[in-house]
Amino acid sequence: MYKFVDIEGEEYAFIDPKYKKELAKKKYEYLLLKSEIPKFYWTIEFSDYKGENSKDNLEKVIQYAKNINDKKFDHVHLYLYGNNNSQKTAIACNVGKEAIKQGLNVKFILAGSLIDKLIKVQGYSYIEEVEDEIKKIKNSDVLIIDDIFDPNKSILWKNPDSASLVLTAWDMFIREMVSSNTKMILTSNIAIDIIPKKFGESIYHLIDRNFICLCFFDDIKTYRKKKFDNLFDSKM
Repeated sequence: MYKFVDIEGEEYAFIDPKYKKELAKKKYEYLLLKSEIPKFYWTIEFSDYKGENSKDNLEKVIQYAKNINDKKFDHVHLYLYGNNNSQKTAIACNVGKEAIKQGLNVKFILAGSLIDKLIKVQGYSYIEEVEDEIKKIKNSDVLIIDDIFDPNKSILWKNPDSASLVLTAWDMFIREMVSSNTKMILTSNIAIDIIPKKFGESIYHLIDRNFICLCFFDDIKTYRKKKFDNLFDSKM
């Protein structure tokens, strides 16, 4: 932990640089665990992005991530949309990782899990554990919500009686968060121009007015399949 150096008869102690580096690494990993960013994305970096079609939008996200503490990005959020396999979640998680490195409190949550919690607390029964979880989510500096507005991610969407409750819950939650100091990163398979048709004008204007909306076209599926095929190319 400490090294001792004798300088002109006096001993001075200082922290071993290797220990300091290891300590910083462990702290970063602890904060990653606390953020609940999936471990799969811990080692994937912006530089691992595959494809060329959305490089300009990727550069905008990188600039946002690097300057996330800058006042010009106060109350500015990201809405990242595109088809499945377009690397949206990896990009969002990299914003979160950069925010952690800059000392911010980051929280990652699946949209289906969050909406289920929000619906629960809309009822008349008080559930302390769920209330506490939502408070922690709302108190984060950066909140990543993955797969928002996807009807397949929550059983509540499939029930016509609860679908309107889901929309109301999202509207109320997003409206509250955009007026707070929390920055939101949303990923979705739903294009911004589809939102008013599927979910109404209120949510559309809320997103359009407060979020930088960026589309990602590149599909990582072909790269991943090629990587898997290469596993069997070399002799074992």
